[in-house]
Amino acid sequence: MRDNLKNIEYFKKYINENLKSYLKSKERIVQGIIPQERILILKRSFADSFVNVFAAKYSLGHPINELKESLMKAIFYTHESWDGFWKIKTGNPTGSIVLAQYGLDAYDQMLWMLSLGYLLDVSEADFKKLVEVIDRDGVKDFLFEFIIRAKLKDRRMIAKESYQEFFGVPNTFEKLRQAINKTDKAKVEKLVKEFITKDWYKNHKNASWYNSHKSKHDIYFGYWSFETAAVVKIMGLDDSSFIHCQYYPKDLLRQETI
Repeated sequence: MRDNLKNIEYFKKYINENLKSYLKSKERIVQGIIPQERILILKRSFADSFVNVFAAKYSLGHPINELKESLMKAIFYTHESWDGFWKIKTGNPTGSIVLAQYGLDAYDQMLWMLSLGYLLDVSEADFKKLVEVIDRDGVKDFLFEFIIRAKLKDRRMIAKESYQEFFGVPNTFEKLRQAINKTDKAKVEKLVKEFITKDWYKNHKNASWYNSHKSKHDIYFGYWSFETAAVVKIMGLDDSSFIHCQYYPKDLLRQETI
């Protein structure tokens, strides 16, 4: 077990119920029971479910080399169904406009997949499936690009981000965003430590998963800042000062096999 907020039985049930629901819905698609207009919506839910199952399996203590399948399914369904769905829509006097950015929950999901894709060394072809979605949506984000360029060396740097209105994403990750722009290792490690130990969970109070361990609906899958582990690996940081933080997925950096 890597998580002490729930027990073994809880996580096993969570994983099994999510996988059972997925298989049932997939079979209904194959049988032609699901209306065509509902299929993409259902596939979007598959992507979300597999990201959460990955986190739950990590929480339960699964070996790292057993987690990759869940990530690959999340990437597959994201590429098939995400396009434009998670872009922010907001009203104005002339109607609804679409902004080239994601809300916090969608941002987290994409950031986790990018981070895990880097940490688990998925193929460039599979990693590019996530990048294609981001580019199709026109989303430009410095933290996304930092991880993408660590994996895809020929990726062009962006000059500015795509945020047109403020939806909380930049401030949520403020210290991590500061860290990736510094070169002094001691200062970087201090910022990352402050982010993971003090800011990460607190700054996510508007996320749908915040305080989910208290929910009676069994929606908790674990609290893990996968992006922090990705930054640590990319920048070659010493994580000894925050290695025991409950939100830091240290085993992803200490795996013997993928």
